[in-house]
Amino acid sequence: MSRPVSAASGWQRDDPRAARLPALAGDEEASVAIVGGGLAGLALAYQLTNHLPARDILVLEATEVGSGASGHSTGIVGPGVGGPITTLVRRYGRDRARTMFAATLDGIAALRRLARGLPDGCELTDGFQLVAASAPAHAGSLRRQAQTLRDLGFDASYLDRDGATERLGSTRYHGALCYPDVALVNPWLLVQALRAALLTAGVRIAENTPVTAITGGDPVTVTAGGHRVRARRVALTTDGFTTGLGLFTRNVAVIRTHVLRTGPVPADLLARTGWEGRGAAIDSRSFFNYLRMTARGRLLFGGGPALLEPRVDERGIAAVRDRLVRELAATFPALADVPVTDFWSGVTASTFDRLPIVGPVPGRPGVWFAGAWCGHGLALSALTAEVLAPRLVDRSDPTAADPTAPLPELPWLRGTAGLMPTGRIGNLLLAGYLRGLDAADKIAPARRSPIPPALVTPVAPTDPSSAVEPTRPPVAVAAELPVSAASGPATTPDLPVAAAPEPAATATVPPVGAAAEPTGPATGLPAAATGGAVVAGNRAMEQQVDVVIVGARVAGSALAARLAAAGLSVAVFDRGDLPAPTLSTHILHGTEDLRIEGVYDTVVAQGVPPLHDVWVRLDDVKLHFRHPDDPGLCPPRDVLDQVLLDRAVAAGAKTSTGTAVVGLRHGADGAVRGVTVQRADGSVRDVSARLVVGADGRNSSVARWVGARQYLTARSERALLWRYFTGARIPPALLWHRIGVHIVSILPTGPEDFVVIAQPPERLQGELAGQKVAGFLRHVESVSPQVGHLAAAGEPVGDLHRVVRYPSFFRQPFGPGWALVGDAGHAKDATLGHGINDALRNARALAAVLTAHWEQPAALSSGLARWARNRDRAELPNYWYGQDIGRGGTVTAMEHAFLAGLQRNSRAVGRLDDVMGDRLDADRLLTLPRLVGAVAHRVTGGEPASAVGREAVDLVQLARARRRAATRHDPSAP
Repeated sequence: MSRPVSAASGWQRDDPRAARLPALAGDEEASVAIVGGGLAGLALAYQLTNHLPARDILVLEATEVGSGASGHSTGIVGPGVGGPITTLVRRYGRDRARTMFAATLDGIAALRRLARGLPDGCELTDGFQLVAASAPAHAGSLRRQAQTLRDLGFDASYLDRDGATERLGSTRYHGALCYPDVALVNPWLLVQALRAALLTAGVRIAENTPVTAITGGDPVTVTAGGHRVRARRVALTTDGFTTGLGLFTRNVAVIRTHVLRTGPVPADLLARTGWEGRGAAIDSRSFFNYLRMTARGRLLFGGGPALLEPRVDERGIAAVRDRLVRELAATFPALADVPVTDFWSGVTASTFDRLPIVGPVPGRPGVWFAGAWCGHGLALSALTAEVLAPRLVDRSDPTAADPTAPLPELPWLRGTAGLMPTGRIGNLLLAGYLRGLDAADKIAPARRSPIPPALVTPVAPTDPSSAVEPTRPPVAVAAELPVSAASGPATTPDLPVAAAPEPAATATVPPVGAAAEPTGPATGLPAAATGGAVVAGNRAMEQQVDVVIVGARVAGSALAARLAAAGLSVAVFDRGDLPAPTLSTHILHGTEDLRIEGVYDTVVAQGVPPLHDVWVRLDDVKLHFRHPDDPGLCPPRDVLDQVLLDRAVAAGAKTSTGTAVVGLRHGADGAVRGVTVQRADGSVRDVSARLVVGADGRNSSVARWVGARQYLTARSERALLWRYFTGARIPPALLWHRIGVHIVSILPTGPEDFVVIAQPPERLQGELAGQKVAGFLRHVESVSPQVGHLAAAGEPVGDLHRVVRYPSFFRQPFGPGWALVGDAGHAKDATLGHGINDALRNARALAAVLTAHWEQPAALSSGLARWARNRDRAELPNYWYGQDIGRGGTVTAMEHAFLAGLQRNSRAVGRLDDVMGDRLDADRLLTLPRLVGAVAHRVTGGEPASAVGREAVDLVQLARARRRAATRHDPSAP
């Protein structure tokens, strides 16, 4: 494996290497062969000497030991991997995020153990590390990271602007996250000391021996320097040079980043900065600067845009150097006269999710890989060497793990990583994305708290029936790609790298065709509010948050909890004094959604019984569905809404019920920038936000004010009437009976409480609306004596609730500064009973996009567009099914024939259960072969073939018309 040679680092020039070791002279055998003579490979060999005779270990290095990333590193050994801690919590949950971050602290300790065990100590010192806010908008994100770390039990603090200036001696920053205990080391001395220790122990090291091929098996065969090496196991520790072997070419990006070094800094000049020269720092931009003083009094200062290795040229490198010199002068003006004596770069590998790869190489028995360190090679190499060495000792099966050394539960202990864009087009995409991030960095300091471009550029949903949807569109791939080997401002680079940070988005891109809006000095918002009533009254001081959510029921509270838990500031407003009844069938199909939200046990603790059985009757067809492991629930809406609202509050959301949002506030570019709210006492105040989410139901005011386009609209042909009862214990089951044109159901909501629901055709509901309890119960009994008998045992609670002519629809779900979630964005016919599950699923999907890409404008725009497409594609099949079963007529002859066919197939009955329970798309059940079977059933039963055939043709044409309407986003549903 050949590789490009980087210019010698300042470390290397200070302490020239010992005499070069000879190349491999012939074929060799080893118990373990290690390919790559950087820190990862040498540390692994060092740990293996505790398990194997030293002569059984062979290290193969393409050029000279330490000449790759290790010898070009900054020597900053800090915590973190995979992104800021808030990102880890969002992606992996609190427990796993805690384990991941703790492992990186273990890595720092492992490197300290390694360095202190070597003769000269490698200039190892302890210090702090700052992640400094380059723009005011970044400070809040760093503050949230510090709080999250403390909540997880780690030692971290947030410094305000004065504190950051005092600690670092630069007025350039607006605050900082502080890690109090990191390590600083001379990485070149470290690898050279390891080299000497290994040679003394008897480990074989061959330099100038490039590996060109590896064949897995027992033994593994390695072609190196024209010779063959046979080994029971092979460990690849080649990081940014691995793709030269044809491995992980679609899984890692190879990136070159840069650092300069000054001459010795005079003590009097350093004193002028106010910095004691201790510790290290990085800033919060995508292409951040990082800095430290060496043990010999020189300043290392790195950063600038990362360069994709295939596109590196001398002109680009010279531009990076000039930029670093300017940024150094801006950070420490007092050091402007200190000469820059060295400039070098390093090559590193990064994965899509910014996590390393440590594990067996797929398809190559006996071959393991440890690399793609994403900028954290010093700490994680030392830790990995301790973890991996026991697993590489000689066993009868070269792919078997040592049972005495189980791998920890860490997500980067894996054999591969997600796919990257590749080839010429992929490289162009990545390079363009890196340039875009760099441009955004330059804009950031001039902005306060910008609206991400995705929220000011509406993207209409595309054809939901498209046959092919790219798993990751190119823009999203580039946006989620780590900019380099580091992983954000909550992490510490040990190689000159740049990272995609957690702090707020770094640029505001106006809507297409609109000019950028000048922000005011106080709020960045224009004074006028539009889209709602003009309200008189005393106007209180404006509040500023990341997200305003209008509506505090299921979708709004669930979304608020997730966003607040991710560290965003969230304000929730609802005009109602919750809890209170609302349009709902009350049913939750299965427990998964509530378990995901973390409230299932809380809801059940309120006395809501699990429903293990569903009894369905469609005229003379009777079906029974049993769910022993995944029961349904029918929580009263006041219970469910309050539990979810409490969860949002516990996560940190600020909630205000009984407070109406009466208008939206807009910027000069038309983007929504906040809301105007009015309390019950008439007081009015403005709340500015980067995003306003309408979770305010089918009749959403937010949707009306922003003019969200509505499509595939239909009015239900059925009314929904429900009444609560108490004082009787009914079976823990859902009974749903459709007899003739009527539907009735009964569900327990508590130990001795239940709800009875009637869904008559809309044209017939008037005769029920004025009925007292006895009349309502007579109607229920006339439809289903079984349901009527159960209902008659209880005492009514409250009045009859009724909703008629309610709409079903899809709405454009996001636009400039706004989004719609739950019923505000999409609502099905209530006959299905899917509303609560839909709302939780939709809120969860929106939260995932917002929290993953909040600070990444391009990725956020792509993510929201993808969210919109996925919503329509996922919900359309059951939307049409809801239109069909919500018709005001009787079950058709074709539907009866369908049911007869289903009854003869237990698997098909299970699929019907899954469709009714919102676990399967209806088009997976109502297939063309089943239509043909239904036609045959009717014709063989004596019905005229021509008439039955015409009905079948009509159904096929209806399906086609629906597909066309969905493609065009027709206003009305066929």
